[in-house]
Amino acid sequence: MPQSISKVSYFRLLSDIIAIVCVFVFSSFITKPEFEKSDSILLILLIIGWYFSTKISSTYDDFRTERYIGELLLIFQNVLIQSIVAGQVLFILNRHEYTRRFVLAYIIILSIVLIIKNYIIKKILLKYRQKGGNIKNVVFVGYNEITSNLISQIQDNPHYGFKVIGIIAKEEEGYDFGGNTYLGDLQKFLTMNEDYKIDEIIITTEEISNHLMQKIFVLSERRAIRTKIVPSYITYYPSRLQFKFFGNYPLITFRSEPLQEYHWRLVKRVFDIVFSLFVFVFIFSWLFPIVAILIKLDSKGPVFFRQYRWGKDNRKFKCFKFRSMKAESKDVTEKGTFNQAQMNDPRITRLGQFLRSSSLDELPQFINVLLGDMSIVGPRPHAHEHNIRTKDEVDSYLVRHWIKPGITGWAQVNGYRGETKTIEQMEQRVKYDIWYIENWSLGLDFKIIFMTVYNVIKGEEMAY
Repeated sequence: MPQSISKVSYFRLLSDIIAIVCVFVFSSFITKPEFEKSDSILLILLIIGWYFSTKISSTYDDFRTERYIGELLLIFQNVLIQSIVAGQVLFILNRHEYTRRFVLAYIIILSIVLIIKNYIIKKILLKYRQKGGNIKNVVFVGYNEITSNLISQIQDNPHYGFKVIGIIAKEEEGYDFGGNTYLGDLQKFLTMNEDYKIDEIIITTEEISNHLMQKIFVLSERRAIRTKIVPSYITYYPSRLQFKFFGNYPLITFRSEPLQEYHWRLVKRVFDIVFSLFVFVFIFSWLFPIVAILIKLDSKGPVFFRQYRWGKDNRKFKCFKFRSMKAESKDVTEKGTFNQAQMNDPRITRLGQFLRSSSLDELPQFINVLLGDMSIVGPRPHAHEHNIRTKDEVDSYLVRHWIKPGITGWAQVNGYRGETKTIEQMEQRVKYDIWYIENWSLGLDFKIIFMTVYNVIKGEEMAY
């Protein structure tokens, strides 16, 4: 959730606007012959664009616990928007002769200036907070593993600007509270005088009745103390919780993924279509006839192998592949179990061995991508029988079906492709698939595609 904007954050916003003005003037001076009235319009629009882009991305929230690399990523994101605004405005103003030079100079210089400025501010704040300035005094209610971990983070990162005043909890024999000051139990705290300056109360225990919780809130409001609660189930999903409101009721989602948002699904779908059409025009158009003829010459049977697989939301679809096995081969054994392809599998034809080792047998799945059943990148789709056998044996297995399956995936480029001989191997594959779902980005898709091409060129042990 967005944090309140502090004085430090307002200073950062003001200093960034000053930097934008200075960089704009300097970039104009070195790329254009003179400063015109239209440049004033562009500067105002750039400042407005910066304000709203930083507002949307929460750039000036009180990021006490944000790493410097996280702030850098926000800078690059907002600078990119600046380049789009500058380019579009100059185009509308019919200033084409200077657009490219100015935008390039403006973006490069602005990026360098903001990176240096933020680094200096970060260092100044660190020194200032180490000396006791801009510090928030924190009291913890409850003592458990969560409390201990939070206190360790505060003590190991003085630049966060927090100071632990003490702990409020039931006093139990043998507890030293990690060497922190014990302020007594909750009843004592509720009746104590204003002996301590407290900025925040963080509640880490659920062993508090609603009545006492209400008293904590009343006391906090009376003394202008901010109250925060860490739910105990944070230990199960420490980094994937998402907080939203449903009407007036707060909801916490255990797993959140970028592709829940329609605009990101649209971006991924457009990329899938464009990439697939490129493959069809420049690769499939000449490679397909060659492979089809070779398959027909190598063994009897159809060119394509079609098999029901599970896609998004467990919906079945027909997955296309170049046939790499003998036409009479069966997917299910006499015992009714799924018959995975194995090393030196007698069902695989001579050409099929090459197609599988080079991953060329997967190329027809671009048809599935255009049909909307699959994506370029995503969890690999498993056969119907394989899903039936595995879904009750591996926890979170069906989570991988929250998005469309892919021709290649994060698990595959990390070594988990092909046959899964043990449940442990499947668990690892699912773990990688879920990580991909929760951390998806278009950049990650590009990375996986490049890794896939690299693995195909160097050869893979499990490609059989």
